[in-house]
Amino acid sequence: MSAEPTTPGPGGTDVIRFDLLGAVRGWRGPAELDMGSPQQQAMLAALLLQPRGAATLAELRQAVWGDIQPAKATNALRNYAWRWRRTLAGDGADPRILASFGDGYQLLLPEDAVDVRRAEMLADRAEQATDAQDAQALLTQALQLWHGEALAGVPGPYAGRQRHRLTELRLALLEQRLALDIDLGRAARSVPELLSLSADHPTRERPYLLLMRALQATGRAGEAAAVFPAARRKLIDLLGIEPSADMVAAHQRLLAGDELTLAPEQVVASTAPAPPAPAQVPADTVDFTGRTEVTGLIVDKVTTADRTSLPVVVVVGMGGIGKSTVARHVAGQVKAHFPDGQLYARLSGEDAMPTSPETVLAGFLCALGADHVPDDLDSRSALFRSITHDRRLLVVLDDAHSHAQLAPLLPGGATCSVLITSRSRLPALTGAVHADLDVFSEAEALHLLTRVIGADRVATDPAAARDLVTACGLLPLAVRIVAARLAARPAWTIAMLRDRLTDERRRLGLLRAGDLDVSATFLTSWQPLDAEHQRALALLAGTDMPDFALDTTVRLVDRPESDVEDVLEHLVDLALLESAVPERYHLHPLVRAFTRSRQVPGDRATEEGQGRTLEYFLATAVNAFHWAVPADPVGETLAAGSGAGLPFAGRAAAAQWVSTELPNIMALVGQLATAATPVPAAVRTAVNLMIALLPFGPDPRAAQTTELVTALCTAAERSGDEKVAGRAHFLRGNLATAAVRREESERETRIAVELCRRHGDLAILRQALNDLGLMAHNLGRYGDAIASFEEAIGLARRLRHRSGELMTTVNAALSEVYRGRSERAETICRDALTALADLRDDTTTAYARYVLGLALFNQHRYADARSWFTRCLELCTAAGLRVQEARARYRLADALRAAGDLAAALDTARQAVDQCRHHSDERDQAYAYTVLARAQHALGEHRAARDNLRTAHAMFDRLGLPEAAATREQLDRWSR
Repeated sequence: MSAEPTTPGPGGTDVIRFDLLGAVRGWRGPAELDMGSPQQQAMLAALLLQPRGAATLAELRQAVWGDIQPAKATNALRNYAWRWRRTLAGDGADPRILASFGDGYQLLLPEDAVDVRRAEMLADRAEQATDAQDAQALLTQALQLWHGEALAGVPGPYAGRQRHRLTELRLALLEQRLALDIDLGRAARSVPELLSLSADHPTRERPYLLLMRALQATGRAGEAAAVFPAARRKLIDLLGIEPSADMVAAHQRLLAGDELTLAPEQVVASTAPAPPAPAQVPADTVDFTGRTEVTGLIVDKVTTADRTSLPVVVVVGMGGIGKSTVARHVAGQVKAHFPDGQLYARLSGEDAMPTSPETVLAGFLCALGADHVPDDLDSRSALFRSITHDRRLLVVLDDAHSHAQLAPLLPGGATCSVLITSRSRLPALTGAVHADLDVFSEAEALHLLTRVIGADRVATDPAAARDLVTACGLLPLAVRIVAARLAARPAWTIAMLRDRLTDERRRLGLLRAGDLDVSATFLTSWQPLDAEHQRALALLAGTDMPDFALDTTVRLVDRPESDVEDVLEHLVDLALLESAVPERYHLHPLVRAFTRSRQVPGDRATEEGQGRTLEYFLATAVNAFHWAVPADPVGETLAAGSGAGLPFAGRAAAAQWVSTELPNIMALVGQLATAATPVPAAVRTAVNLMIALLPFGPDPRAAQTTELVTALCTAAERSGDEKVAGRAHFLRGNLATAAVRREESERETRIAVELCRRHGDLAILRQALNDLGLMAHNLGRYGDAIASFEEAIGLARRLRHRSGELMTTVNAALSEVYRGRSERAETICRDALTALADLRDDTTTAYARYVLGLALFNQHRYADARSWFTRCLELCTAAGLRVQEARARYRLADALRAAGDLAAALDTARQAVDQCRHHSDERDQAYAYTVLARAQHALGEHRAARDNLRTAHAMFDRLGLPEAAATREQLDRWSR
């Protein structure tokens, strides 16, 4: 078509016309209009093609953006409308051409202002024409209006549907015109065009029929007869169906020498028998494994006796999870429930061009024996619903893209059932049951591996087999690939392949076998993502954290919370993320590996996101620290420059946050500490963070914790910042103390004291000196302990850290007790308790009561000791101080024994042993066993007493504590 309208209409130079049958263009008279952005064109197309040119805002939002609409979609539409009014309102033009219509808009233009309407009017006139020559000329005029793909480059679901419709309209008009050309004696000229048409559209039967007619009419009967077998092969390959009865009959008439005289819209009478019930679902997998619960759910739903509505089940899950395999397995199980057959279509939902519903319906209608396949989508869908209305059919729609793709494919009666697979949830399918498919359990994965490679091979190295399927993330596709690789390599051991998969850089390359490819599966989900979703997924994947809270991800992604939540939920809908509970997200390890493989080398976005997340963790951990150790200046010195963190309402909430986030914190800290070139700022933040977590912290006895703090200490030293290194050694010493690694704890704490003293890190120095005093105390060096405690007390006063001063003061009192100065310890504790009355520090108050009880016990004032141990126990129980509660209980038991209340002593000692097993370390357990042994010995239970004292001695000896010698001597005395 020419660049300007071919015929000016009423209104002279201000006549407005639009072309949609190609690139979208418009004119006012001879002047071409500015068509604006693609979204602006999408809005225009929706108005031009709606009845009366009118649409509501809801219809326009759906037309331009579909189900996923931007937050300000309505504002954008208002802006587009303003631009169109300005564009359309030329000199002399009616300013009301774009009028308000309810909350939407209406275009007030004549019917022939749009080339689509002109094409449809020409087609209508051709259909009504009584003369073939006139009809052919009208169809030619209509076809000349196309100048490329309709609505080229216009985005949005409405434009997509109209593109399909207009493509179908053009093909239908072209077929009618070619049929008339043959009737008018122009068969030879039609052959090249029909050859091209049938090659471009190999699933349409009418071009084949017309080609057979044209070739026969030009004396090429042999070539005409050869069209059928070639067409049949294509239909079977592409649609999995046989040619229709029309094609079969036309071929038979050619072979019989009869003339083919089809009118343009006439259908060849069928002489073929009725087609068999369709059985299109591919065969079930021979080694189908597991999935008992989900397949049972699907079978129950699709075979339900309640037929008041169409049963629809959507199997949802990430790529490679086995959705299609489950669908095929279920179809095989329920075959007997559907005597009229099973229809199947692969919708290619993750491809750049998903299968159109028009194409699927053409195949379904032919398989169901339809005499004629209408040209347009609505007519095909209506005919499909009519044919299926009373039939018992299972329709399997594999790899669906959207509700718009599915809606025309749903049968018309409740006697049918529909089974859909999709990577995305489809909430617009009202009444559908969504069956979420998860990865294999370990048992299911091992079962599949065993079925493929054999039980004997798995039995030779079951541990390697478990490691192998775990490296596959228990993803069924990945497990099947490694099983296929091992089956093809009988000389390989399972451990060989497992070891190769441990290298994440090689893992995805190894997860490929023939047509099975994990990367290709994920790529189809990755490619359609916009830049913002790809960025968010890349930031998540670049971080080793096992899961992600929404508030943490906001810092990682550095976007507003509402935007981040929308992005994350969309990734969940696409099965690229998992979310078992609200506002927490998990990334499958193979999705993580794939996404990392897409990252550009040298991109610092991940490093910067990790830094922001670490700062947020630190700020929140300091908030938690303040609840655990109120008014401790360590918290302030750690928090410097860390920004705002998550606030807490109390200690319990703070402890719950630490418990939940600790695996993520340790993963992130470990990743940063072991980086090839650790970032000094990140190392500093990580050290401070781990110190802030000490009141709650990681298990100091766990190998993972030891490895992490060792790596962090090494990274701190490499950073060249001695102040940070001092804090790192303090951290390492603190954890070693908690794990009762005596030599390591004293070595690291002494290094920390030296570095902190050198760089004036007073808050950490005070705590390190206090810890050094406790180490000396535990080793029986009470004079050294008191010297360290006194220096720490002086620093606490300098820092105005009253609670820390009193805690260390009570520590000093404990050492005074052990070096035989119980009267002085009693005075110190009573003064401390007076000062603590104003601080509301339950931990230090309970501790002071405990040490006072010991001081009184050592003075043989057992009734007073019993009273203070009881008061300590009551406070610990009320405040939830479980470790201190266990200690107070075994000390109370010893006081009861010394006071002569042996029955109560024995009962209390047994409770203490049980509590220590659950809440305390081995040192406290040894003390509890010692007290229990004393109570039993006093009651005459000598054998039980010796057994429990041996247990205590073994623990003291293993820990290298001085109490080992005392318990040994006691055992010797009891054995005489």
